[in-house]
Amino acid sequence: MSTSKKLLWLKRILAVKVVFTFLFWGLPLLLFPISLLQHLGVPPDDTIYIRLLGAVISAFGVAYWYAYKDPVHNIAILKAGVVDNGLVTLVTLFFILFYDLRSITMLISAVLTLVFFISFILLMPKTEAA
Repeated sequence: MSTSKKLLWLKRILAVKVVFTFLFWGLPLLLFPISLLQHLGVPPDDTIYIRLLGAVISAFGVAYWYAYKDPVHNIAILKAGVVDNGLVTLVTLFFILFYDLRSITMLISAVLTLVFFISFILLMPKTEAA
């Protein structure tokens, strides 16, 4: 695949990642009522941690927006995205396999983060722009 085609696909995937990061992960944890989070299978034991996680995920959403705008100049964000999505996938799968986590929401999140992880690795620009 040509470099320009890879960048086009990377930008498309980053656009989807930005939307998912804000609408499905960051903002719901940050802003949704606890009762709705409970309905989605998010335990409300200590809400400060859920809200802080939502803030951090939303901050990553901003970073992904910058990577979307210029993936070549923001390759460090893509590298952080590989770590982010790889770790989230591993931790989620670990809890699904060894701690009997049976949340369809978490399973879908694990699959999505795995797709983003693989996509970022396969489509990452080879060199950082000067």
